[in-house]
Amino acid sequence: MRLTILHTNDIHGREERIAQISTIVHREKAAAGHPVLYLDAGDVEETTNRLSNLTKGAAMHRLLSLAGCDAAAVGNACWLRYGPASVTEHARVSSYPQLVANFTGIDGTVPSVLLGEVGIFGLTDPFDRFADDLEWGFERRDVVEAGRASARDLRERGAKLVVLLSHLGYEHEFPPTDDRRIAPELQDDVDLIVGAHSHHLLPEGDRVGRIVIAQAGSYGDHIGRIEIDGDRIVASVEAVDADPDPRIADEAARIEAETAEWLRETIGRIDEPLDARGIAELLRVRAGADVGLFSEGQTLGVVPAGVVTRGALFDASETGANPGVTRMTGEQLLDVLRRGNDPAFQAETSGALRGRQRGRLELAGPELDPAREYLVAGSDWELAPYGGYVREEWGLAVEYEFPMIIREAIEEHLLRG
Repeated sequence: MRLTILHTNDIHGREERIAQISTIVHREKAAAGHPVLYLDAGDVEETTNRLSNLTKGAAMHRLLSLAGCDAAAVGNACWLRYGPASVTEHARVSSYPQLVANFTGIDGTVPSVLLGEVGIFGLTDPFDRFADDLEWGFERRDVVEAGRASARDLRERGAKLVVLLSHLGYEHEFPPTDDRRIAPELQDDVDLIVGAHSHHLLPEGDRVGRIVIAQAGSYGDHIGRIEIDGDRIVASVEAVDADPDPRIADEAARIEAETAEWLRETIGRIDEPLDARGIAELLRVRAGADVGLFSEGQTLGVVPAGVVTRGALFDASETGANPGVTRMTGEQLLDVLRRGNDPAFQAETSGALRGRQRGRLELAGPELDPAREYLVAGSDWELAPYGGYVREEWGLAVEYEFPMIIREAIEEHLLRG
């Protein structure tokens, strides 16, 4: 078998990179005298990219379709925020299959695909370390079990080469679901792992036993190349440096036009400008809570007083965080406020905020009594330990409105008047 596989991962909404990647992919497919496949290992979507955010990721799959993608793994950037229905929409607008074998019950996805003699299946981070009381809307399968079953099915269907398109991470802080840890379990089943999620750049790939592992960094800065000639598999990466394919910008403009009327719709009226403090108060009132919390880092601007359009709300806060409520003592809240309003902490940038500073932590509610218990409204950024405000050892039981996001919660509240 003579085959070239081009691959990307974790593009995270970089439209200009997709345009350059499209040029490379179409050039390679036209020039090669043998089959060329382009695979993406997930997270082309991004909550801080305008079109991706407006369409809950679907726009990015329209762009990747134009770029010549042949198959993609389901990442975690959308279903974890917007729910599995967003993935179903991704599958509807994609020209390629959305692959995930370790989730069942998501309409539109498939576990695997056979492209000629190349069998490809997808695995994604199951996030089974998260509480199972969330209504995910799908069922999880064991990662290794799902991988073996998919690989063996592809072999039975005639696959000469079996590729795992993985959004598990190369080396992950939450074992055992990462590429290096599962590779020993799949030695008899898989030839190649094309990875994502951990944003590793592997210039020459890696090898665990007989399995080659490849990953191409993040943000579309590099494209991976895997040359297969018989039993020989050679992985490399190269910087993305090409003229942009104008079709990508044209499609982005079409999507922008499609959303324009929706953004102009009026969703309510406010008497005071809506900033982070105002969002904390709105979340408090909406949830019937005693206290509201919201971080300034989740805002991009302020919604002016008066008539509010959906577009103005989007421009003020693009966050994909999910609203939730929990119970905290006054002592815990005071601890959160001390940390959240420390100038050094506020100045920190965060990957979850895509490099923006945390800013002030705003609190809406009464003066705090350390001995009292409060019902607290906020988002997962303020209420979950990963955000850095609450402490893991408190073991807070947070009830999230998954898959609703903050912007939708605000819109719902304003529409109710």
